[in-house]
Amino acid sequence: MTEGKKRVRRTPEQRLADLEKKQAEILERQKAALAKIEAEKKRLTQSPSARKKNVEQEKRFVRAVEALAPEWDYRHFIAAIEKALQEDPQALQERGEALLEEHGKPRRGRRPRSS
Repeated sequence: MTEGKKRVRRTPEQRLADLEKKQAEILERQKAALAKIEAEKKRLTQSPSARKKNVEQEKRFVRAVEALAPEWDYRHFIAAIEKALQEDPQALQERGEALLEEHGKPRRGRRPRSS
């Protein structure tokens, strides 16, 4: 008669080491997946249409800044942002959108280049 295989019991330390190894592998896969997602987001933000939209938003911002506070420089804006961080973000966003609508539009009669 042949003898059967004997079952070898693993110690709790061995099982714990296996679980930690499995956790490390899962974390590596998650990091790789997150890196892939970040690369896709970066690629999308670098697309010509997104870049054009960002440039237009920057132009609107500059026009609004020049209309609201033409004598301010970057130091004034940094101090104002610091003060604004202590207020309600939703109210600030709504007020900012209203001001952009009011002051961020290009001057009348001028048309953007079509290209």
